[in-house]
Amino acid sequence: MSYNKTDLFQPQLKNAGTHHTWMLFGLLVVMSCMGLYNLYSATAASSAFYGQVKNLCLGVAFFLFFGWILPLRLIHSYAYALLIAVMVALVVVLVMGRIAGGAQRWLHIGPIGGQPSELAKMAVAFAVAKFFTHSRTRDHYTLREIAPIFFTIILVFILIFKQPDFGTAGVALGIGFCQLAFVRIKIGMRMAFSMLLSILLLACSGWFVLLRPYQKLRILNFLDPSLDPMGSGYNSIQSLIAIGSGGLWGKGFQQGTQTQLQFLPARQTDFIFSVFAEEQGFWGCILVFVLFTIFAYIALEISRGCRDGFHALLAIGMASLMYVEFAINVAMVIGIFPVVGVPLPFFSHGGSALLTACSAIGILVALDRDNVKALNRRKS
Repeated sequence: MSYNKTDLFQPQLKNAGTHHTWMLFGLLVVMSCMGLYNLYSATAASSAFYGQVKNLCLGVAFFLFFGWILPLRLIHSYAYALLIAVMVALVVVLVMGRIAGGAQRWLHIGPIGGQPSELAKMAVAFAVAKFFTHSRTRDHYTLREIAPIFFTIILVFILIFKQPDFGTAGVALGIGFCQLAFVRIKIGMRMAFSMLLSILLLACSGWFVLLRPYQKLRILNFLDPSLDPMGSGYNSIQSLIAIGSGGLWGKGFQQGTQTQLQFLPARQTDFIFSVFAEEQGFWGCILVFVLFTIFAYIALEISRGCRDGFHALLAIGMASLMYVEFAINVAMVIGIFPVVGVPLPFFSHGGSALLTACSAIGILVALDRDNVKALNRRKS
């Protein structure tokens, strides 16, 4: 299947010659092992750990499927259909989804269950990439031309936000906006001012209309954790204590007092990075930062070597999916972002999030292999 070219993405074929597949596979192995090692300590080898091992086995299958079996042209062909199906599933979740932890996020069909919001992150990335594939060749887009995909992203955000799941909704929004950031969009000064004013008005109306009381408390405690130290601010305070007590080198495997004495809340999900920081210290955290940065760099290099807008923006979407979650989770646990319940890829316990991360790396492998094939055809 041939794709329409667009001048917005000029392939850098000199970068396509480097095969990144083994580097991506190496990152998958290293981050998975580190995640399991940390989760073992956080859960004291409970059933959650062994459940994550099973999830990882399935995740590797997803990695292989997207990397070597599923053709990229099928993602292109069914991108909009997947997005529509996901949006329907999100509506069904709001009507009859399973409630757990105060949120209505899970949908079960027989023995199969999961969070459609996790799939929504992939669907947004697919749809944005396809949208710009079919746009006509030119050096920029206008806001009116991108309005359909822009409002689609906003609609997905609203459907996830209503569950309520502000964290996943924000990640889906961030993925779409990161992809749009790599597209040339013509914005005049008057339009830029209007957009800024609209964002401020939406933020004010969201505070008084959309946010629930506990969500407002999270934001207020982000500004001042001592506002309710034994209530809504407890999680942030305990997380900061755990991270600070780790020092430069950490307390060692299963030696973190905040973790092992169970002062740290949600230590196997939202605050799993706090466990790692307490036990492995500052230098261990630096290693995690380096790994995710290397991953983002490889994804951008793959994007630069892609032959059209669809492939390039698909690579950007997969990179954004991983890095936006990493950035929000770390910022959340160190107190520079409100607690919104975003998992740390490969570290936090959870099947849906792990399968999504493995699938994202698999798609990047498929894109990298496609780049290499295109370069070889060009040379021949």
